[in-house]
Amino acid sequence: MNLPKSSIDAVIIGSGAWGRALAFTLSRNDKKVLVQFRNKKPSKKECDLPNIEFINDISEIISLSKPIIISTPVSSLESIGRILKNNNILNIPILLTCKGIESKSGLFPTEVMSKYIDINNLAVMSGPSFAAEVLKNKPTAVTLAAQNEKVLKIFSKLFHHKYFRVYEAKDMLGCQIGGAMKNILSVAVGISDGLELGSNAKAALITRGMVEIKQVGEALNCNEKTISGLSGIGDLVLTANDNQSRNRRFGIEIARGISVEDAEAKIGQVVEGINASKGLQLLAKKYNLNLPICNKVFDIINGVIDPKSAVNDLLVREQKQEFI
Repeated sequence: MNLPKSSIDAVIIGSGAWGRALAFTLSRNDKKVLVQFRNKKPSKKECDLPNIEFINDISEIISLSKPIIISTPVSSLESIGRILKNNNILNIPILLTCKGIESKSGLFPTEVMSKYIDINNLAVMSGPSFAAEVLKNKPTAVTLAAQNEKVLKIFSKLFHHKYFRVYEAKDMLGCQIGGAMKNILSVAVGISDGLELGSNAKAALITRGMVEIKQVGEALNCNEKTISGLSGIGDLVLTANDNQSRNRRFGIEIARGISVEDAEAKIGQVVEGINASKGLQLLAKKYNLNLPICNKVFDIINGVIDPKSAVNDLLVREQKQEFI
């Protein structure tokens, strides 16, 4: 380790695009950061940032007893949680920045991690934030939520910057719902655009998609203001309208007839909307929720129906009032 242990301000588990963007944000705030990579060390260009060091050994990261930021896919949280628990990580603040729903359990990131770490030590970050733009110093605003005020302030002070505005909140679950479901809905919008259904259809999907997000929020007793904020509407508007979104690009590809497997391989990164759609099905059944758009995405991904037939099914649904 080149950076002195005593000088480290925070550690990041996960060296993907978002992990590097968060490291850059901390470095810009004059914080010294260790970033743990798992399979492949980032390139020299990606590593060439001041106050940032990349290491492979996760035990070296967690032994520092510094605030931990986890920026891995949701599917990695179980294994990371076990590692933290086995190393007696008890009172260290932990920030989860992944967006999704665990496919086998229907649990959100904080629910997965709280099996291993006290919920009062956890925080979550979400909102409209493409990593590439953060790395270019483009203005970004996110929601940071935690039940524990002390934990909330620790991460807020670490990250807040003129170009990376942090808005604080208490509604941790509500902050995660939008971030997970926008991935699924962005796949739907990508399918619509891939089928060239037009801007009217896109606007309708985004708006009715927000209704589905609010339904889940109500079922889980979340704050409606959270759903209507950066982590809900903000993130959906971003990912549904820009090709930087891997979920949107994935939807476009499968609409053009490419298989789910080949489309994901072409994207070259984890498409969280795939696993999130599976996890959301568990939630929908548990709370008896009617989520027609998200349900069709699930059916398309699982080969139950083709994109054109799914769109037709949505179009011929029984007419109803917009608001009940």
